[in-house]
Amino acid sequence: MKAYWLENQLTHNARDFARQIWLAGLGAFARAQDGGGKFFETLIQEGQAVDARMREIADDKTEAGETLVKSKVEEIRDRATGAWNKLEKVFQARVARALRRLGVPSRDDIQQLFQQIDMLNQNILELTQAAETETKVRKVRAIRSPDPAAVKIAEPMG
Repeated sequence: MKAYWLENQLTHNARDFARQIWLAGLGAFARAQDGGGKFFETLIQEGQAVDARMREIADDKTEAGETLVKSKVEEIRDRATGAWNKLEKVFQARVARALRRLGVPSRDDIQQLFQQIDMLNQNILELTQAAETETKVRKVRAIRSPDPAAVKIAEPMG
């Protein structure tokens, strides 16, 4: 019995509320007819003001959304770049390992060879200069002292 009474009460309340809404609508319509175009113009202006506020709110939310999207895009790009860099390092390590197995010299190996060549060139230059100096000294001695042993060294064979 209580359920029936509760359901009946809810139905009655809903009917009363619907009737009040209907009456309010009729009252607004009657007022609009009495006020004529002026009331209608006022409603339009209020509607435009509400529309402008809604657009402003929507624009603010759009800007906030764009900022959020941009930050997410940057975050995803950074993660993708990090993953790509890791993949690149793995690839480079595998290629370097394969080249070592084949006996292909690395950049460091070639750099060491260049350094050794530079040192050898420097040693050759120093030895050449020392030999030239020694030859000049012998020629000067040979000219100053008529030593038979020195003359034999300076004389050409033949």
